[in-house]
Amino acid sequence: MSKKKKRIPTEKETLLHEEAVRKKQEKAEAKRLKRIKEAWWLIGVACIMVAVTLGFTVWTVARMYDYETNYVTLDGTVSSYNVNHGPISSSSSRNTYSLVITYVFNDQEYKFSDSAAYHKRPTDMIGTTTEIYVNPKNPQNAKKVTTADDPSIASAIIFPFAAIVFTLGMLLLLQEKGGSLIRRLLLIWLPIFSLCVTNVLLFWIGLPHDGFSAVFARIEGSIGYAVVGGVALLAALIDVIVSNRK
Repeated sequence: MSKKKKRIPTEKETLLHEEAVRKKQEKAEAKRLKRIKEAWWLIGVACIMVAVTLGFTVWTVARMYDYETNYVTLDGTVSSYNVNHGPISSSSSRNTYSLVITYVFNDQEYKFSDSAAYHKRPTDMIGTTTEIYVNPKNPQNAKKVTTADDPSIASAIIFPFAAIVFTLGMLLLLQEKGGSLIRRLLLIWLPIFSLCVTNVLLFWIGLPHDGFSAVFARIEGSIGYAVVGGVALLAALIDVIVSNRK
């Protein structure tokens, strides 16, 4: 029984095949470049968001340092509260409430409205004492200690989103470049954790007369950074465990 001869493709068929292979490779390369471009776009957005968070952090440090060095700390008393009407004044659910705090400086009584907003009537807070900063050169200028670091809260709210966008971008980029465990640890989890530590240490600069523990007691945003840093460490640990099981 004779063997069937292998058909030799014609020159035209060979050219068409090579053209199809070339177009397939070009299409795959175009998709790869698009993914890399998208990855760098995400990383760029994340870097902008991080820059914004650092701006809020620096603002916090500057304000807190000013309060800690140039203001005096007193105990104020919550005497009443203001009702801040929302867009629809008839809807009580849209109202917010701010505390009115009374304090005495050089035997003269002052009061101010705190900037922190409450969604429920703070009736239970009336009569309670709270720590405040008072400008001795202008005693009418006062600020509740726990709301003096508002920019730090904004920073801590934005940073987790920046970390997520950065992680997505780096994972997409490493997928194209070859993402080993070491690269993920050095290029994703370590930068996020380091930025969290950096922000907390920067907050400490704003409290020149207090120990490190005061950062978490007096600057609320530091708690958010501690949580994100812990999540980054946990993610790195899970990454190591999963990678070693493969």
